Amino acid sequence: MSNPGISFFERHLTWWVLLCIAIGIGVGAAGGNAIRQIAGWEIAHVNIPVAILIWLMIFPMMASIDFQSLRDWRQHIRGLSLTVTVNWLIKPFSMAFFAWIFFDHLYSAWITPEEADQFIAGAILLGAAPCTAMVFVWSYLSKGDPNYTLVQVSVNDLILLVLFIPIVQLLLGITGIRIPFDVLATSVVAFVVIPLAAGYLANRWLIRTRGREWFTERFLPRLKPFSISALLVTLV
Repeated sequence: MSNPGISFFERHLTWWVLLCIAIGIGVGAAGGNAIRQIAGWEIAHVNIPVAILIWLMIFPMMASIDFQSLRDWRQHIRGLSLTVTVNWLIKPFSMAFFAWIFFDHLYSAWITPEEADQFIAGAILLGAAPCTAMVFVWSYLSKGDPNYTLVQVSVNDLILLVLFIPIVQLLLGITGIRIPFDVLATSVVAFVVIPLAAGYLANRWLIRTRGREWFTERFLPRLKPFSISALLVTLV
């Protein structure tokens, strides 16, 4: 049974994602030169169009985080212990292991060693970063505890600022793939620190000037279409 709080578009988001992936494959095949030009629009190893789309995609989630909820972390110590263990002690390493199994061995007949290294590096980067944005969605759909959700998202985002680069460098070093430290640091600043700071400042200022009810009931819902649209365009 569908959740009455979810729109038709959101209920069928899987199909829109698959459609955008198909469109992206077609666009890449038909307009390879144009795509390569867009890929060259970067500053300090950060692609500007991708950065803008990611900011639009994650800003609503960052603005939703209430770091004052961290004061209640002791009330959720068991849940936090589980999520921290899975996100930072299990997931990055299991992701790297399975990427090595699939791309270096099972798929070796279809991809070159250079392509395998690129895929493994991408999987390591993905596995080392917990998807905090979707936690709000899953918590809402499962009627979870919103207070615990805020606490664990806040904790994981703060840990991300500290552990992402060391874990990625460790796993890339084990696999023999090298990504310069400045590239990783720039990516963390561009895709985590800047939107996190912007979201925090917007959260504090808007709640203080307009009230929490206006912020949660009117402001955040207005951002949702921009977030979903940016996600779909990024997939393309």
